[in-house]
Amino acid sequence: MIQDDLCCTTTGISLDKDGYPRVKWKNRLWRLHRLIFTFTNGVIPTDKVIGHKCNNKGCINPNHLYLTTAQQNSTDAAKDGLYVTGLNHPRFKKAVETSAAYQRYINGESQQIIADSLGISQSALSARFIRYKKENILEC
Repeated sequence: MIQDDLCCTTTGISLDKDGYPRVKWKNRLWRLHRLIFTFTNGVIPTDKVIGHKCNNKGCINPNHLYLTTAQQNSTDAAKDGLYVTGLNHPRFKKAVETSAAYQRYINGESQQIIADSLGISQSALSARFIRYKKENILEC
């Protein structure tokens, strides 16, 4: 018997790219919480997603799963602080890092030395610089 207030999680099950447990059932890969919801509540409408009341991606407690829209699920996740935004967002940090690295490069430092200090390859740094110049530097 699953208690309403406790998360029910799994061990030894592979996770998908977003961190959700997944299983194969009837020759199809499923996010486990979606399969559990389907077993307990029926087919999930195509315009709906399954939310977690507990905000635990690994939880498969049917009492914690609910039908919602993708937009509402995102709104709820943002309200609950599950999204990284603003100065803490990885893209912002990467943009600031690339800007500073580009300044080092135009001041004469080699791409290889800069790349090594950032823990990335020289080719990855070069690709960042190409994108950075396209997005930030006006050509006359």
